[in-house]
Amino acid sequence: MADPTDPSDPTHLKHLSSRWLPPALSALLILFCLWQAGHGLGEAYSYWSDELWSVAASRSDWGILVRDWLLPDVHPPLYQILLKLWIGAFGDGEPATRSLSFLIAALGLVAAAVCSSGRGAGRRLFTVAFLGTSPSFLFYAQETRSYALSLTLSTLMLGTALLLRQRTGRHEATLRWGFGISCLLLSLTHYFSLIFVVVVLAVATAEGTVFRSRTDAIPLLLLVMLWPLLHALLSPPAQNLTRIDWIGVTPISGTITQFLAGTLPLLDPRQGPRGLLILIGLVGGIGAATFPLLKPGAWSRRAPATGEARFLLTLIITFVALILAIDPVRPLSQSRYYIVVLPALAYLVGIGWDISVGLGRVRRIALASLLCAALLLQLRIGTQHLAVKQGPLENHKLLASFVAERDLCRKGEGCWSSGWFLAALTNTYFSSRELMAFDPGTPLAETRLDRPLLGFRRAYPKLKGLMANNPTMACWEAPGSWKATSFILLPRTSPAQPARHGLRPCP
Repeated sequence: MADPTDPSDPTHLKHLSSRWLPPALSALLILFCLWQAGHGLGEAYSYWSDELWSVAASRSDWGILVRDWLLPDVHPPLYQILLKLWIGAFGDGEPATRSLSFLIAALGLVAAAVCSSGRGAGRRLFTVAFLGTSPSFLFYAQETRSYALSLTLSTLMLGTALLLRQRTGRHEATLRWGFGISCLLLSLTHYFSLIFVVVVLAVATAEGTVFRSRTDAIPLLLLVMLWPLLHALLSPPAQNLTRIDWIGVTPISGTITQFLAGTLPLLDPRQGPRGLLILIGLVGGIGAATFPLLKPGAWSRRAPATGEARFLLTLIITFVALILAIDPVRPLSQSRYYIVVLPALAYLVGIGWDISVGLGRVRRIALASLLCAALLLQLRIGTQHLAVKQGPLENHKLLASFVAERDLCRKGEGCWSSGWFLAALTNTYFSSRELMAFDPGTPLAETRLDRPLLGFRRAYPKLKGLMANNPTMACWEAPGSWKATSFILLPRTSPAQPARHGLRPCP
């Protein structure tokens, strides 16, 4: 009789292979996704406006950070606090601050793999693959903003919730703490994520499979709502809501489009005819491969997985329905905010593979091939988006280096500045001597300028009026991947030669 403990025995080798190969494949998949997300991470390409805000806030002293940045802002404080600690240890350069998001995103992939472990190698691989090839994952793993943190905490929250549904014995107390802490931390990351946390708590309480008792959810809900209530008391909601007046969403269709763009870009209706044909082919193929699952009793063969799928679908549908109701009253939807829902879809893809076990070998191979094709397509979209991001999106750095090299704002009393928070611009790319806030009592578009003007995002719509009232001025903009929003108005007789520095005339 063969001895399975004998290293030379084929049975022993097969046992080792079946034990270690799936985790090794998961680790390689995680490394591959991180390699894709890390392209260009070391390049110090320019921050865009919101990143400038994050860096400037977290560079401030603690008192100033709380009083002047966090309380007047429309975001919870967790990410800015983490970024401040990170800047204190590693500096405030572009690669340094973006590395924090990259590390957090990497932990999100690891959390997805761990929370899917013990449920079959296929489920774990497809969960990690969907999450790691998502355009939102690739894009925001290199962003000095809170979105990677929302992704990772949502992954941990939902993963522990799924594990708690199985009542995993001696680990149950640890998982319960993990679920509660991740809910609380996620609620402190972004207010859009807070809404998702409340939905998760409501569905988990109604279902009765995550909490031992439905009343156990009450203390956690009170903790989750503590910061928003405190924030509302210390900073009037009306003041905060004006900070999101720029968000405009067409009811229903706009909300759905933003959701799809942030989570399932292959379903985004804006992808064009070619993308639509590819999508129809994939959906048709996957539908044909999974058709036997529609037969009565087919899902009951995988009852635990079916319950998990129902739980996640209920979360997603409830959350999207709630946002559909909120958007017509107070528009909230932005594609990047929906990154908090992405882990639910990733777990759902993995569970779907688990449920498909009854399809038979040939159909499962066909299904796996189609899923891989869809993942490769979304990976391609993601790498394209990442290349656009590194364009960069807004080239404040180029404009600032031109101003500094030509000493355009230091010879006199500085340059007028308008269109973005002055405190977010100074001491990052511009110095405090170079920028002077434009007098808010004077309409910018009707002003006759007596010195150069540096304009940013909100000033760009007023450029036409500025040019009409200042015919002796020439406008130069810093090109980026987005429609340019950073510009400088200089006398037409200026010897600065902005074109040689990479700037271009404004259209």
